[in-house]
Amino acid sequence: MELTFLGTGAGSTLGSKRFKSGLLVSSGTTKIVLDMGSGANYRLEDLNALDVQTLFVTHLHVDHFSGLLDHLVVRKLKGLPTLKVYSPPGLRSVLEAVKLAGNNVSAEVEEAELPKAKVGDLEVYSVKACHSIHAVAYVVTDGRRRVLYSGDTTEPCETILEEARDADLVVHEASCVTGCDSWGHTGVRELLGLIPREKLVLTHIPSWLEAEIIEASVGARVAHDGMRLNV
Repeated sequence: MELTFLGTGAGSTLGSKRFKSGLLVSSGTTKIVLDMGSGANYRLEDLNALDVQTLFVTHLHVDHFSGLLDHLVVRKLKGLPTLKVYSPPGLRSVLEAVKLAGNNVSAEVEEAELPKAKVGDLEVYSVKACHSIHAVAYVVTDGRRRVLYSGDTTEPCETILEEARDADLVVHEASCVTGCDSWGHTGVRELLGLIPREKLVLTHIPSWLEAEIIEASVGARVAHDGMRLNV
């Protein structure tokens, strides 16, 4: 599997250095995206990767799906196949409202409390995250290696920590240095005591806290937009 970080910024990030959340996972000819916040869709275009088959959304805070709307417009203009989207309940209503406002966009949306699917070479399932609204974390495997993508969560979150034990790589949010649990997020200092640092790749980073988070995350990798990893 190859991971490409489309957007590594938190909802509060400023500017374009870190777009909002998005992770491209590729295996052979299979391409899926986990979350598509603002700007992550542009990164897909830069990578000439508009032919993604499926999007998995972790939750319905706008910084995790707002790029989808522009992406659907581009797919329509390019004549690309209808995108399959897996999401917790609520996304279908959002897209219906956008269509009612006069936008000719479409997607095949499948909603579930815990979305899961088999897409080409990849199997994807979800577990409940511990966020301020209903949210999930996704596990992606090609049958050999396993990646855990936390989405937004407060730690300790037992369902996520249980999956982290068997994961080869954990892409985890790091929204502050410490003390952001009241917002449903995880600080670096709390996280580093829970998951082995060699497994961790930190994302969902506010641009204005980047230096402090990098300094606090010694031993763990900190993702940046455009970063690629082979798992």
